[in-house]
Formats: sequence, structure tokens, C-alpha cells
Amino acid sequence: SILSHLQLNVDEELRKEVNTAKDKADIVISIGNDDVIVGEVKSHKNGDYAKYSTTSRQVKAYVNRFEESGKRVAQALIIAPSFSPDFIASAELDTDINISLLEAEGLKNILDAFRARNKPKFSAKLLTKGGLLKADLIAKAI
Repeated sequence: SILSHLQLNVDEELRKEVNTAKDKADIVISIGNDDVIVGEVKSHKNGDYAKYSTTSRQVKAYVNRFEESGKRVAQALIIAPSFSPDFIASAELDTDINISLLEAEGLKNILDAFRARNKPKFSAKLLTKGGLLKADLIAKAI
């Protein structure tokens, strides 16, 4: 919902078309031509989100499904309440796929900054930097 409020093209039809019973991406953002950002949203756990290997296997499966369907996955996006330092380091060192991490509170702060602007512009490219995204810098860029 927040990504739609940021005027991103959240593509529910494509998500439903490509998802399978086993591999279900939570978010698909079409960013032009056949390029997409595929996202996974993690709910609150006790403490930081720390299980990178499990999450990365999930996201890599989504990337493969979308690429097999003719899409180019520009970025994988994981949104969670917080990430452990090990999770962040593992994501930054992953050579198989480009992964951006965004903390849920940071996403809300980006939305608040977007709503506060007179004529806000939010580019999906702000989500494709890789590693842990700095929500405060993104909010300033809107």
C-alpha cells in the first residue's frame, strides 16, 4: 500500500501471473519495459531479522521465476522491521542477485516526506542502490 502511495507501479496482475504455490513474491514493481523490482516483506520477529540464507533462497527463487517469464529483475527488495549486522553484511556481499534492504520505519518516513511535499517525485531507482537503504537520504531526495 505504501509503495502505491509513493506512485510506484505495483503490478498485482503480474505478481499473480508469475507467482506459483511454492514461490510467492510479496511485491512486484514494474519500472519500465520488462524491468521489475521483486520484493519480500518480513513481519516482526523477536529482535533484528537475522536469517539471511533462508530469505535469500526465497528471493532468488522469485528472481528466477520472473526471469523465466521474460522479465528482467533490476533489484530484489526486502522490507523488514530491522536487520541484524550479519544480515546486512551478507546482503551486501551476495554476488548472485542485487538486494536492497529497507527497514519498515524508514519506508514510513519516506511516505511521510512524500506526503509533506508540494509536488513530490519518487523514483523506483531510489530503491535499487543495494545494501541497506538510507531512508533519511531517500526522504530528502523526494
